[in-house]
Amino acid sequence: MAQAKRFQLGLWQVVSLGIGSIVGAGIFALLGQVLQETGSWTYLSFFISGIIALFCGYAYVRLAGAFPNMGGITDYFHHAFKSKWAAGSLSLIYVFTTLISAGTMAKSFGFYMTSLLPDISWLTANVWAAGLIVLLGVFNMMQAKEVGNMEAFLVAFKIGILTLLILAGFARFHEYTPAFESNPSIASFFRSVGLTFFAFAGFGVITNATAYVKDPQHTIRRAMFLTIFIVMALYIGLAFVILNYISAAVFEKNVNVAVAVVAEKLLGNIGSFLIYAAAIMAFVTGINASFFAVFRITKSLAEQGILPGFYKRKMIGRGTFGNGLTVGLLTLVTVLFGFDDIVNLSSAAYLVSYLGIFTACFILRKQTHAKILPLFLGAGAMAVLLIGFVYSVYL
Repeated sequence: MAQAKRFQLGLWQVVSLGIGSIVGAGIFALLGQVLQETGSWTYLSFFISGIIALFCGYAYVRLAGAFPNMGGITDYFHHAFKSKWAAGSLSLIYVFTTLISAGTMAKSFGFYMTSLLPDISWLTANVWAAGLIVLLGVFNMMQAKEVGNMEAFLVAFKIGILTLLILAGFARFHEYTPAFESNPSIASFFRSVGLTFFAFAGFGVITNATAYVKDPQHTIRRAMFLTIFIVMALYIGLAFVILNYISAAVFEKNVNVAVAVVAEKLLGNIGSFLIYAAAIMAFVTGINASFFAVFRITKSLAEQGILPGFYKRKMIGRGTFGNGLTVGLLTLVTVLFGFDDIVNLSSAAYLVSYLGIFTACFILRKQTHAKILPLFLGAGAMAVLLIGFVYSVYL
């Protein structure tokens, strides 16, 4: 009993875990894109995507409460869908989602590095991105561990510097000059909400703490909702700072590194350097975690006969030939496709994956005791968002 108590987590410990998982590379990579699409409407975009995330968080919480010992989204799919092909297909969509998001982070890493080291002309954004993907891919094939030792420090560091930036913006409120106003089209607004929802991705990690809290039914639910509300406030505050402390001309030249540019204005060179450091660390750990998850899931799918056998055939270290193919294909996609294309694919895939969560929770409602209304409201809102997002991007 004493040993079990030693591993119990409190509410704020779980909230910290959730914030650290959500506020990662996504906000550094996407904020400029969202602001470019919708300008001052970004506030509403983050608010709507946050509300949809709350509904999805409800489904996650109900699933975690019913199945506290399961590993996450792919396990929920396999439990909910009797056909291994249906569960496997949704798991593959999730794998695709995770991989494409890693490509987004790698491309953003390239933008930050070329901005930080502009004089080395041959080190383009694509060179940096490809190098990081290959390096971390091989690293994960050599050992099946996440880079977890630095995670607590990274969470405190990136949240601390972003909070400091927001506080500096509000402290100098009398100096602010709105950079630009915009009246986005409906299509642009749908795209921005899809992008901002991507920035909330990661809240599912909260349910992984279910087995380590004293009262999971209440603690996990409160932690989920509290985390998403805090992250929503953080994102809206950060959008305010970027919108009001950078000129339109400077913003257009620095869309992908806008956070660092504003940090230099409000916090000086040290602030800018800290933002670059936080972003780069977030990209590295985010891609590493993506490979860790993808390699584990694809091997499991190969063992079930859903993926070809070479996904479980050893190549180097703990890595398989399928892992090698995955790294190679991701590198090619990241280099050959533009940043907008990768971001759009990633956002659409995330929306489909989380629709699967609503479906799984509905199928398992006798076990989860989930209420029908929030499931239908959340799934309906996400379906409308997905249709609007796809229409705005591809039609």
